[in-house]
Amino acid sequence: MSSSQANERAPCVLFSANRGYALTSSRSGIIRHFLSQGWEVVIATADDAESRSLVEAGVKLEVVHFSRGGFSPLVDFLAWLRFRRILHTYHPVLVHNFHAKPVILGTLVGKSKRNGSPAVVNTITGLGHAFIKGGWLSKLAGIGYRMAVPRCDATIFQNRDDRELFISNAWVREEISHLIIGSGVDLSRFRMQQESLENCPLVILMVGRLIWQKGVAEFAAVAERITKLNPEVKFYWAGELDKVHPDAVPESWVQSQTSFTFLGKVTDIPERLQHADIMLFPSYREGVPRALLEAAASGVPIAAFDVPGVREVVSDGVNGYLVPLHDIDRLTKSVSKLIEDASIRQQFGVAGRNMAEASFDICAIQKQHLSLYRELGVEISDE
Repeated sequence: MSSSQANERAPCVLFSANRGYALTSSRSGIIRHFLSQGWEVVIATADDAESRSLVEAGVKLEVVHFSRGGFSPLVDFLAWLRFRRILHTYHPVLVHNFHAKPVILGTLVGKSKRNGSPAVVNTITGLGHAFIKGGWLSKLAGIGYRMAVPRCDATIFQNRDDRELFISNAWVREEISHLIIGSGVDLSRFRMQQESLENCPLVILMVGRLIWQKGVAEFAAVAERITKLNPEVKFYWAGELDKVHPDAVPESWVQSQTSFTFLGKVTDIPERLQHADIMLFPSYREGVPRALLEAAASGVPIAAFDVPGVREVVSDGVNGYLVPLHDIDRLTKSVSKLIEDASIRQQFGVAGRNMAEASFDICAIQKQHLSLYRELGVEISDE
């Protein structure tokens, strides 16, 4: 396609992510906004059910296979080539990348001379497995970030810890770094729960993928300790098995557990939260977890580790309890406090809902993104 032909067609925006879920769970509003303004919207991601749901809405899917299990020279090279072809075909005005591989590869391709000068925006949704694992994986990821991220036009961080880490390591220039806390939550879907019914067993819920760094072992340990003394308390884990992730929990291990019930991937999270009394979230590190935003919006008190991303949502002693990472004793005590005192649960729940309304409304978060796009010269309105 010639440049003159590209100028005659509708402006194009490209969103890239490891999986379609990352684009449907919290970015579908922005995607539909571009569609409503007559833009051509392309997504570069996996061919999965979530991606196909966006295709039904009018989005064009270009399948890219990203290696989610660490560095894979062949898969990463093929993804880079695929990215080059996509940009050369569509000539997007704006490229917005999510997750480590799309951020690194999407920036390197987007800012190469042969692809013109699209505005490239990256969102660091969390540092994930490489940085929790440490060693050569984190060093390799750091090299990739240092090569790519300084070239982009803007990098969005979802929590302060990640932003400070990138700036201190010279992985991003401070002047192009922006803080937008979380991806937002649709307050119309998550309503303040009603008070728990008397004589009903208390429900402790965790929502997240079945990977060790989400705190699966710690969740099981807390559940085992509490159910020994309070067998009527019910623990549930809702989330998909992620078999391709290098930190995946074996299904056999999950099925062998007796202290909690594994629900698998569920689609009725708003309803589940209506029947949850406590969110137990023992993750090791996050961007800003959607599960906690939804719990806060539903008025569910939270017990969690005091780690990056989580502390953006949970204020200790206000809408939940934060304890040091891996401290099972204190995490168990925190959950026990919430079990024993309904008034604290109610107090924390109201505070969480107020926090969600004040800081995490998805409409306000989306307006921040649109405002940033406009600062970069992208002609897109709020309306």
